[in-house]
Amino acid sequence: MTTSCKMSVCVSRPVVPRGMSARLSRRAFNLTVQPLRLNSVVRTSRSGVFIRAAAAAPAPTEGKPAPKKKVDNAAVVEKELGEKGDKVFIAATAPAVRLGISEEFGLPPGTNSEKQMVSALRKAGFDYVFDVNFSADLTILEEGTELLNRLVANVKGEADAPPLPMFTSCCPGWIDEIEKRHGELIPNISTCKSPQGMLGAVVKHYFAEKIGRKPEDVELVSIMPCVRKLGESERPQNQSVESGKDVDFVLTTVECANLLRSKGIELTEMEEDEYDEMLGTSSGAAQLFGTTGGVMEAALRTVYEVVTGKQMERLEINEVRGLEGVKEAVVEMKPIPGGILANGDKDDQEPIQVRVAVANGLGNAKALVQQVKDGESPYHFIEVMACPGGCINGAGQPRSKDKTIGAQRQSGMYDIDERRVIRQSHKNPRVQQLYDEFLETPNGHLAHKLLHTYYQPKTK
Repeated sequence: MTTSCKMSVCVSRPVVPRGMSARLSRRAFNLTVQPLRLNSVVRTSRSGVFIRAAAAAPAPTEGKPAPKKKVDNAAVVEKELGEKGDKVFIAATAPAVRLGISEEFGLPPGTNSEKQMVSALRKAGFDYVFDVNFSADLTILEEGTELLNRLVANVKGEADAPPLPMFTSCCPGWIDEIEKRHGELIPNISTCKSPQGMLGAVVKHYFAEKIGRKPEDVELVSIMPCVRKLGESERPQNQSVESGKDVDFVLTTVECANLLRSKGIELTEMEEDEYDEMLGTSSGAAQLFGTTGGVMEAALRTVYEVVTGKQMERLEINEVRGLEGVKEAVVEMKPIPGGILANGDKDDQEPIQVRVAVANGLGNAKALVQQVKDGESPYHFIEVMACPGGCINGAGQPRSKDKTIGAQRQSGMYDIDERRVIRQSHKNPRVQQLYDEFLETPNGHLAHKLLHTYYQPKTK
């Protein structure tokens, strides 16, 4: 496939396999590595069978969300804001919230109220308002690096190569499913924290120092479309002795709307405002995290460029979009001579194929999981979101009996992506700055300490 190929992947910051090194630069994202011998197409399954029948499976219509929380979290946060003293309070909103909160205030599904929402949160008493989309971009740099490192290790036949396919790790419902029922697949899960977890770590260990405060002086309130994000924030892996919890409070979209209403704030009457720039700048790719297939699409936009040195000609990857039960794609990439996944320095590189799949809801993940257990998965990378449709239909979002609500919300997500000036995660200048000033390199020592995690099997 040539540069006009329909599917491609892209990263602007270098991805460095184990044992290889490269320096980051604001000006360029060049990567030089030792030549890697590649016989042909990267493969992970014994059979090599590419199963297409799964794509026809319908998304489930009845989910089983976690039990409703009895604590009035909106009231708790309102009380904390009223008694904050000299503490710094930060609100951070997930991709799907800017759409869901619109419905709470009577606006049509798919309406983006991002700027009014930021203004409303400032009026509610928050000192800073950050965008979890920023850390979604950060997640792509870390997760894309991890994926490429796994591919390199497997192609080289390293004895300790992490297994393929790699599963995404953003969804707490999916992580809970793995830890409870499929513990043997934990090595296949990306070690990356979710965007919520990454932002919490960056706020406490980077931003707090930037404003001359200690981590314990900063309170982060995460606003999410998912009720399980509270449990995620309470995992020991997302806390540290020196700074405590990375995320102090979690509100759902509905709870955030209740907080605003309790303070007499009407979203539709607010003037427009912008996120605080340092941790509020994001790409269109990051917005896609809120819908099924979005994490995969964002990752592919970035991984492709690292391998090929070229930007995708078409950023929209329709093969992983939509609300089908299982979606799949084969991404063909022609490596840069002498670069990652290249077969030496010769100019005429053979294209490689990366096979990916997306499971829309836990029910549709079952067949993909079984393939991995049986050693017959043809894929290299699999995205799973527990809620049908993804975070846009999370249990913390407004409820609706409209059967088209998922499609309307998803359309709103795609529209935000298309309107963004920056549409690839690695081109986010604030993420580049974070690496230059603090983290140094994706998957580096400090990044692993703060942005990565681990999982453990749970007894039933």
